[in-house]
Amino acid sequence: MDIVTYDILYRVLKKLLTKRGMNNDEIKELAYYVVNFFGYGDMVVDNILTPADRHVFITLEELGVLKPIVDEITVARGKLWRIHYWTYRKENIEKFLEEDEEEETRNPADVYKHLFEDDES
Repeated sequence: MDIVTYDILYRVLKKLLTKRGMNNDEIKELAYYVVNFFGYGDMVVDNILTPADRHVFITLEELGVLKPIVDEITVARGKLWRIHYWTYRKENIEKFLEEDEEEETRNPADVYKHLFEDDES
């Protein structure tokens, strides 16, 4: 996955946040909100975020969608300068999408398919 688009992020957030009581319009708004920070890139510098923005990003970190990164650079006189970024957790996003596709292809009748089979283990 090269770019996390609005559609991809919306599908992932819908899968994760519908269970928490968010409706479709709220999820669409959140996906649009987050994608506007990233654009076509993979990273957002933390110091551009307001406290409210950061709270949203931390919540998405807890869901496994985003992760913080710290980059350390040595500047003049040996001082260490830390830059904090946010990036997508693409491996988790891909996993969420795969699980979503599996759920779409699953037949509801398959839930009972193995109920009465003997367990040979």
